[in-house]
Amino acid sequence: MAERPPGEVTNDEGGSEPDWAGSLVDRIVEVVQRVRSVTTQPAVTASRGIVYGLVAAVCLIAASVLVGLGLFRLADLALPGGSWVVHLCAGGLFCLLGKLLWSRRSAGRAVR
Repeated sequence: MAERPPGEVTNDEGGSEPDWAGSLVDRIVEVVQRVRSVTTQPAVTASRGIVYGLVAAVCLIAASVLVGLGLFRLADLALPGGSWVVHLCAGGLFCLLGKLLWSRRSAGRAVR
């Protein structure tokens, strides 16, 4: 008997027939991969973007807090008169920022 390649099926008369089971499985796998690429891949990409964005936001907030503290300490060392001068400058800066934000608020909302 001659050696047959894998996946080749013979009929009763000794002729070869194509492997219908293998081609059917290949077709099912192809359809499942196509459906997955259309449905699951965009969701995975979006969730990765959200997670990486949140991690970047947390890192940015932590870095900005540390930079603010460093600038405050640097101003404390640079300005003469003790730490009350730095607190006074920071308070004045925050008051100016509050005044700017208060002037830009929408006039349609009532303050309660």
